[in-house]
Amino acid sequence: MLSELRKKKLAWIFKSFYDADESGFVEKKDFEEGLNRLAKHQGWKDTDPIYAKVKEVAADIWEGLRKMSDVDNDGKVTLEEWMTMWDFQGTELPEWNKLYAKIIFQVQDATGDGVIDQDEYVQVHSAFGVPKDVAAESFKKLSQGKSTLNLQEFEKLFTEFFLSDDLNAPGNYIFASTKFV
Repeated sequence: MLSELRKKKLAWIFKSFYDADESGFVEKKDFEEGLNRLAKHQGWKDTDPIYAKVKEVAADIWEGLRKMSDVDNDGKVTLEEWMTMWDFQGTELPEWNKLYAKIIFQVQDATGDGVIDQDEYVQVHSAFGVPKDVAAESFKKLSQGKSTLNLQEFEKLFTEFFLSDDLNAPGNYIFASTKFV
């Protein structure tokens, strides 16, 4: 059974990040719209290898999510289906969400040096409407005062967001907001 905190976090992330067109459900085009927004922000062209890779990964993430949660097989994941999937999730993220964590890390690691620093984190989150000061403060809480996060640390924090019942868990800042509280 999901705790009230997890229900709030999962509903917030569903509505804020996955349901890109705010239709009340997630479908393949939400991933395509999110990718287009990201590509525009990053300055990627259709011919850029990174764009092709991210597009491929986004399709894989959607397919994994759809297989796990679209119980009526209508090509749409409702909030109810989303919550049910997470209610039955164990102590580890599903593979599609692990893949999502990796791609988010790679996107935020703009310099390609294997770590995300505050500037990189703020740049990406501000492009998606988070005020820069809020994103900067979120990074400080997320990184617990460290100047950078590597992939392993990022994956742990990403997992913490989705699976933790602790209101004070640093992973709650992975998306630069705690509006779910």
